[in-house]
Amino acid sequence: MSIVNASIPFHKNEPITLLLLGGGIRYPALVGALRAVEEKGLRIGKIVGSSAGSIVGALFASGMSPEDLRREAMALDSARFKDISLKSMFSGYGLCSGDALEAWVDGKLGGRSFSGDFRIPIQVIATDILNYRAVVFSAASHPELKVATAARFSNGIPWIYACRRHRHNGKDHVFVDGSLMAGSVEESFGRHERVLILKVVSKRTLRHQDGKLSLARYFRETLNFSLHAMEKEFIKGGRWKDTILLYCADIEPARFSLTNEEKEYLLAQGYEQTMKFLNYKWGI
Repeated sequence: MSIVNASIPFHKNEPITLLLLGGGIRYPALVGALRAVEEKGLRIGKIVGSSAGSIVGALFASGMSPEDLRREAMALDSARFKDISLKSMFSGYGLCSGDALEAWVDGKLGGRSFSGDFRIPIQVIATDILNYRAVVFSAASHPELKVATAARFSNGIPWIYACRRHRHNGKDHVFVDGSLMAGSVEESFGRHERVLILKVVSKRTLRHQDGKLSLARYFRETLNFSLHAMEKEFIKGGRWKDTILLYCADIEPARFSLTNEEKEYLLAQGYEQTMKFLNYKWGI
């Protein structure tokens, strides 16, 4: 059994694998959670991320502190990534190309590839919709691939960001959001590997009926339903017991911007929920 509690001693010098799953616009919750992990003095041996978790994880692995990430989050206007493109709609089945997002991440990472200089090894999960499987990008499997490119693969939110086509070792792939199949990656962990999973979820709220259904509302509501359903995907087997669900109240995943108050709320939620879990479940 992988769960650790106060009756089972936990040694802080024992490395853990940290999974950062999902997030989207609610990524500040992951930043707050990382602050708690750092304050507890946990030794991270590897970071695995999907969707926004792949970006937050890569920036942290590159050397940014939780405080650096907090400042980035507070200063960032996510609307800059809303690069709507007709070409993307027809060729990639998404409103936005995602080029702006990839360029921003690549700039923050200094163009690093997986074989680059990271203080913590980073891996990125993407869903290969063409071959129906999760792909984990790492220094071992794709040493020359830019981490920003893999993160863009992993952030291919259906209908929002265009899917990305990629050819590797003579095989074609089409990548979309890594969170779609993140629950299938457990087999990549060692049997005795200690894993801590941070997963962002929002409350499903019932809205008052107003009798009006515009095309924009139809798109937004069906997308929210789809993203909420995606969040029900859990790591298989006993690993779910080491999963911290970072609840984000009713902040919808299908948004492109947050107020400063919402960012502060998410930062606090991620921090407080992670601290509580580590105190009571892991006894540290």
